[in-house]
Amino acid sequence: MRRVDNRKILIILGIGLLVASLIMGFVSIPMAQTTPQVVAYKISGSANLNAPGSESFWSKIPWDNISLTANIPQAPTSGITHYVLVKTAWNGTDLMVLMSWPAPDPAFGAWSAAAGALDPSATGPGLFRQILLTPGVTYTLNTSYKSYFAIVNGKQEPGRLILNYSGITLPTPNMTQIQVLSNGSIVLYHSLRPMEDLLYNNGMFYGYYTNNTWYYPDRAAIMWYMGTVIPPTSDCMNIGGKAPGQEFDGFTLKDAGGSLQQQGGAANIWMWVSGATWNNKTYDPAFAANLWQNESLTGLSYTDPGNQGFAVPLYTNNTNMYEVDTAGIWYAPVSSSGLNGSLFFVKTGATYSNGFWTVEYVRPLQVPQAYANWMPNFTVGNTYYVAFAVWQGKLGETLFDKSITSGFLQFTLSNSAPTSTTTTTTTTTTTTTSNTTTTSSSSSVGNVTLDVTVVGAIVAIIALLALYVVFRR
Repeated sequence: MRRVDNRKILIILGIGLLVASLIMGFVSIPMAQTTPQVVAYKISGSANLNAPGSESFWSKIPWDNISLTANIPQAPTSGITHYVLVKTAWNGTDLMVLMSWPAPDPAFGAWSAAAGALDPSATGPGLFRQILLTPGVTYTLNTSYKSYFAIVNGKQEPGRLILNYSGITLPTPNMTQIQVLSNGSIVLYHSLRPMEDLLYNNGMFYGYYTNNTWYYPDRAAIMWYMGTVIPPTSDCMNIGGKAPGQEFDGFTLKDAGGSLQQQGGAANIWMWVSGATWNNKTYDPAFAANLWQNESLTGLSYTDPGNQGFAVPLYTNNTNMYEVDTAGIWYAPVSSSGLNGSLFFVKTGATYSNGFWTVEYVRPLQVPQAYANWMPNFTVGNTYYVAFAVWQGKLGETLFDKSITSGFLQFTLSNSAPTSTTTTTTTTTTTTTSNTTTTSSSSSVGNVTLDVTVVGAIVAIIALLALYVVFRR
């Protein structure tokens, strides 16, 4: 009787494996598997940022399929992107990094709040953040605060707005504005960084609110570790205020927002933003307004005759997040002088096609001495540590709410040229570049789909062998 039961179990398991393998073999399901090391191969050629990813050397380099995870596990708007594809190369003078990730609903036309704040004519999505509070949060108005007012559903009311959730009460600043949706959910409007910290630490932060007309730009960031603790164990940042120990509306915030949690840690970040640093005058409002060539608005004497895109160079340590230039557009400058123009030191090109963003970063291997404390130099033979993050702004990811690698990956420069790749090359129509409409680019998921098909075939063979053994008995 036991032999019969075991045989039935084996048959059921075998059929289950066969079905699973057929699904894996015929359905293109990307498999995200974090690679322990990223290698930059030595190539001949240079970047073409008008058509990122189309350069011939990229077709010889395989994608690294890097897993991403939610930065805020309990927030439904966090961790939307499950993987990012990465290739890296160097040509003797420049380091090039190619990133690609699925984005079914790209955020076009949304300002970066920092860039929008510089332009008096800026209007539209992204100019400030709207926070969706945790379901079950309620509010009251405490009228004993005679000098306080709140804006509720567009109407000014006397009293201090108090948020209530699970036995916790959180008083809010004067003139706090909320909107109560038809389902009872509460949206809080604000532009003050400490509010995220207070809401999150009191269990009231649920995510950033979006709708068809209000959303945030898409972003991609590369973090290069520069700390003293080797190897680093965490790439996470603190939620907090503008400075450690900031006093805000009666609260003391321990950490500065964007500071690195890794003790003894520091990092240089290259941040690309679709609504500010993408050289596309059709879909990037900052470039449409020629913002970056207006010194009276930016404080930067910068002109770019090539109309190149760029990545914002940032620097973070255990104290705060800084901007590596003297303008302080996104964060406080890391130095009061000597770095004017470094905001545009990392060049980028970006396209959106076939449901994927592709962004290419280019930066000299060596940096001027004035930048060396805040940006790494890259040399063959050294080991570096890198992390990646992406944001999908139409789906609610912005600021500290993102999809990120769970830790740093090792990175090295190789003197070897790339030898082979499983990437498939296809011709695609690019719909969002400013200087070109058609490019030949690598398929973003070519080798990923192949991996799934190969695994499916192997599982199918194992399942068939198992069924053969069972029935032969």
